[in-house]
Amino acid sequence: MAGRLEFKEKLGDILKEAIAQGGEMQKEEVEKFFAEDGLSEEQIDLVCDYLLSQKVSVYGYQKKSGVVRMSEEPTKLSTEEQAYLVEYRRSIEEIQKKVAKEPMEEKMAYYLPKIVDEALKMHRGNVFLGDMIQEGSLSLVLALSQTEEEEKIMEKVRAGIDVLLESQDETTRRDHRMVEKVSDLDQAIRDMTEENGRKVAVDEVADKLGITEAEIADILKLAGEEVE
Repeated sequence: MAGRLEFKEKLGDILKEAIAQGGEMQKEEVEKFFAEDGLSEEQIDLVCDYLLSQKVSVYGYQKKSGVVRMSEEPTKLSTEEQAYLVEYRRSIEEIQKKVAKEPMEEKMAYYLPKIVDEALKMHRGNVFLGDMIQEGSLSLVLALSQTEEEEKIMEKVRAGIDVLLESQDETTRRDHRMVEKVSDLDQAIRDMTEENGRKVAVDEVADKLGITEAEIADILKLAGEEVE
């Protein structure tokens, strides 16, 4: 347990460090931060996933297929996304025709189609394509102020999009966990009520499931059940 607590504290520390760096961190920094802990590559990946879920861009790390995003293949676009893509590409063409001879505007016009291509490659269906493109565009603005190298710029764009995807994945995972908790609680209440021939108290259910009464109260709000 002590080890788990120490690890949890270190997760909090690395998150603070990443936030202090403007919400950015290199994968090498993560590895160095946990060097003394002897984490496996898989565990380092989990730390990177955690940082992504907290809206931290982790450069040099590419999220592997996981619980939510099982497929590495881009999903088909919805009708709404297809319409958005046609209109957005048309707007890019207009921007490219009217772009002024300002370095930043020229660079934006050059990279916008590339952001679309990256978003299409990374699209998995659980996040609207337009949101991915918007996140990539925001990351582009920041990247252009930091570097001139196209490879690094696109790395930052991909990292920004991945933060959005991981944030949505984490929300989905929390929803799934809550559904499971509601199901377990509902079944426990039904079983205990049938066994005892009466409504059961919160402390009885909490003891049965090995969780706190506060957790029971939170889950009950979604379960629609009442205990005394």
